[in-house]
Amino acid sequence: MNKPQDLLSLAQAAIHYAQAVANTAQCKGTLHAGYHAWRIQTQTFEYIPRRSDAWNAMMLATAGEYQKFRNAKSREWRAKQKLLALAKRWEGM
Repeated sequence: MNKPQDLLSLAQAAIHYAQAVANTAQCKGTLHAGYHAWRIQTQTFEYIPRRSDAWNAMMLATAGEYQKFRNAKSREWRAKQKLLALAKRWEGM
């Protein structure tokens, strides 16, 4: 490959990574909003110890949001790894 194509690939990977970071932040916000909504719905405003019945109920109620957040984090990690690999290859030219 020549340098302009590699530079274009690097720029596209950087944009993809930035989008993945933004998506992860949005999913994290949605997850936190889900936690907050569950607390309001159940009138549970005190500290919830991990592995307690209330904790497990909250996790069950927000399982979909949590899965979307985990998927977004995975996509962000893969986009970062691709960007770093392309940057390393660009430096080696």
